Amino acid sequence: MILVLDSFPTSSVAKRPGKTLSLSDECHRWVNDCERAGHTVLVPAICYYEVLRELEQRQATSQIARLKAFCLQPGRFLPLTTAHLEEAARLWGQARRGGRPMASADALDGDVILAAQALSLGLSASDYLVATTNVSHLSWFVPAAEWKNITP
Repeated sequence: MILVLDSFPTSSVAKRPGKTLSLSDECHRWVNDCERAGHTVLVPAICYYEVLRELEQRQATSQIARLKAFCLQPGRFLPLTTAHLEEAARLWGQARRGGRPMASADALDGDVILAAQALSLGLSASDYLVATTNVSHLSWFVPAAEWKNITP
């Protein structure tokens, strides 16, 4: 199975485990368990950006280093292309015409960019899942599940 990480699962890999088990710690462990089980884990550029910008705002240099070390491994990072942006714009327009706005009209709407990046893999719906905390919006476009509900 190929797992495409949304922003929360991506952010979890940047955090150092705490003394008490947090939701981020559980998610980080889940990502590691998925890889040990043989799943391929991918990080779309839009999710990397969403996590990185928050860490940059906080000047969290150690977390930035951990995020980069995880996300930028060869074969894991999905770079953003013009084709992704064009597909995202098509998806966004389709959702708006269908009465399903996922964000305000002037928002960037990273969910459709994530969906476009996942769709670009050219996989059948049974071969991949977007691991997220936001199933409702993403499942309009791609197979998506709450990360906690995906068995490693």
